[in-house]
Amino acid sequence: MAEAKVFPMNAFVSVLRGDAADQTQLDMLAYITQAETLDAEFAPVAQSLSKAWIYEQEPGLTKYAEGDIAKLGNQVKIEALPAAEAARAQKVLEVLGALKAENEALKAQVEALTAEKADLAAKIAPLEAQAKTVAAQNAAGEQKVTVASSKLDEMTKKLNDLMAEVEKVKSQGVVVAGVAGGEGAAAPAAGAADGPVVGGEPEADFGLGGDAFSGDTW
Repeated sequence: MAEAKVFPMNAFVSVLRGDAADQTQLDMLAYITQAETLDAEFAPVAQSLSKAWIYEQEPGLTKYAEGDIAKLGNQVKIEALPAAEAARAQKVLEVLGALKAENEALKAQVEALTAEKADLAAKIAPLEAQAKTVAAQNAAGEQKVTVASSKLDEMTKKLNDLMAEVEKVKSQGVVVAGVAGGEGAAAPAAGAADGPVVGGEPEADFGLGGDAFSGDTW
């Protein structure tokens, strides 16, 4: 067991009261628990362990009022925890220290991830805006294509109608020409007396009169 050590009475009283630990109280708690260093964050745990030890050594202190304890003097001599008890106390404090270190590592990781998230968000924002613009342009383009297709269909229909009309006119034109030709052919028949009659059987004298092969004409 470590040799008893003297501490200020106010530090002793603050430990019993569970007050926030200053450096003097931390030194006292570290001595009682035999811890090399003591984090102020773990002072409440060390206070509980130390109070149990103090009341075990001096049970009468539990009956003292705060003012009565302060009247005992300006200083107090305290013995450290026995080796086995001190080892258990140190183990508890080490576990707390490890948990704190892990918690700090997790906090650092969260901060890093938060910063990374913010950075990604800053990079994604313009990409999302660009994607919306492209989507709008694509939608407008699709609309233009739809309109163009509609116009093309309309023009194609008009062209087909026009071609059908042309074919119809052409067809009607041939019929009219044929009828006109028939009428033209019939016209000369009305004046057939003005020219030779074509057709029919030839006359015996070939139109020369008499027998063409008689007499001394040769």
